Amino acid sequence: MSILREQASPQPQIAATNKASAWRWMDALWRFLVDPRLLAVLSVLLLMGMLLGLALPQMPGQLRSEPLAAERWLSAAAAGYGALGGVLRSLGAFDVLRSPFSLATLAAMIFVLLVQTADAVLLALAMRQLSARLDDASPSSGEALSMMMPQQVERWRGAVALSPPTVMQTCEAGVRRWAGQVERRMLRVAPAPPQLASLPSTATDASTTIVEERLLGVSGLVESALRPLLPLGMILALLVVTWFSMTGHSFQPAPLLPGDRASDAVLGLTAEYQLDIPQPGVLGPVLKVTRGDSEQILPLQPTAVSLDNVNVAVQPGAPALIVYTLDERALLARPGQTHRVAMVSLGFPDPGSEQVLVLPESGVGIRLVRQDGEASAADDSFVIEVFQGDSEAPSQRFTIAHSEVRHIETASGDIPLGFAPIAMFQMQAYTTPGVWLLAPALILTAVGAYGFRRRPTFLLMQVGPWPVERSVVVLQTNRRGEVEEVRRILDAQTSPVNKNASERG
Repeated sequence: MSILREQASPQPQIAATNKASAWRWMDALWRFLVDPRLLAVLSVLLLMGMLLGLALPQMPGQLRSEPLAAERWLSAAAAGYGALGGVLRSLGAFDVLRSPFSLATLAAMIFVLLVQTADAVLLALAMRQLSARLDDASPSSGEALSMMMPQQVERWRGAVALSPPTVMQTCEAGVRRWAGQVERRMLRVAPAPPQLASLPSTATDASTTIVEERLLGVSGLVESALRPLLPLGMILALLVVTWFSMTGHSFQPAPLLPGDRASDAVLGLTAEYQLDIPQPGVLGPVLKVTRGDSEQILPLQPTAVSLDNVNVAVQPGAPALIVYTLDERALLARPGQTHRVAMVSLGFPDPGSEQVLVLPESGVGIRLVRQDGEASAADDSFVIEVFQGDSEAPSQRFTIAHSEVRHIETASGDIPLGFAPIAMFQMQAYTTPGVWLLAPALILTAVGAYGFRRRPTFLLMQVGPWPVERSVVVLQTNRRGEVEEVRRILDAQTSPVNKNASERG
């Protein structure tokens, strides 16, 4: 007998190979994107950026609308870190929320979470459709039911010397130990060629059917429906962060001294450092914050309030020193100033900072230097040196650690001056648009996280008669080790008489 073979054209083979290669590449990319480790790496990168923003000074929001002022601020901030400052500035470390690194990381995380949401939705839909697959009579006996599952599915087919009811009863007992839902079906399907050959010669392909038994075990069906909520909640939270970073506004003026006033036109906010005197010799420092018709009086301590949807946070800043005359005479002035006042507020941002005052009428100069405290800035003291005329040596030298009165010696007599250490006010005002969306994002994330307490798994088994006096078994499952477990159970009943073929898909 001669056998004619048609030589296949190489062009379709090449096309099929290229198509298979493209599918493998897309599948590998999909597996990479849904890998939780990728999201963990991106989360760590974003967290590191946020921690860097907490450790480094951040550009005040009001400077973003002033390019020249922003450039000066960034240059000064970078200069304080030497050669590393240029690298930090290029990474946007002094404006983390709007840095290209943070925005790119946020965009990458949102994209990855969208892919993982799609993967979780596909899994939930596939798990829901498994029950309907039991009624599909289109494949012939011994042929695996088709399914679209985003996860890896292990498939196995083999023949055992047991009847179909015995195989089904034996395996069902093992499946019920882990499956929360078990279904069985008996369907008439078309026979496979080996089965057809064993049937009576009077049977025809069109009229002959055989009975195939099917078993479905499912676990974690509810969990599969909840899983998409976790990435959706995380996406909502990241969108809120992105929205806040792009549309939010912050106002952070320089530390305020008593009598200073700061305002921001964008927020419509005004802050003024006032000194209340509830009783003689006692100062009550407060910050008066006004926005429209709303007003708040904040004490000199860490405080956070909301004023017409604007968050205001204050805390004590660097030490300051109030110098005043007891009789309220205008005797004090700064060098180069002609206007005299009865009280002066001086700020000392760093240990070793110094300020100078003069008593023009008496020809006296006063040098004030901040000394570093051992525990905190609140423990700092001030060294006061008094100079007469053109003398280079101080005529008086004393230390101020708390409010007290000192007599300054002049040619015309002693002048009593009061010295009152106090802290500057450090304030920050900012808006948080869309922050209320974090509550539903947290709820979605918590409910979705519950779906990960148990992995959704399934086992789909098809059992039909196989010549001679055997059964053909087809298994499909995503449960690790389940194929080996079923084969072990069947091996305990009898040894396979047919060579088993297995495949993974």
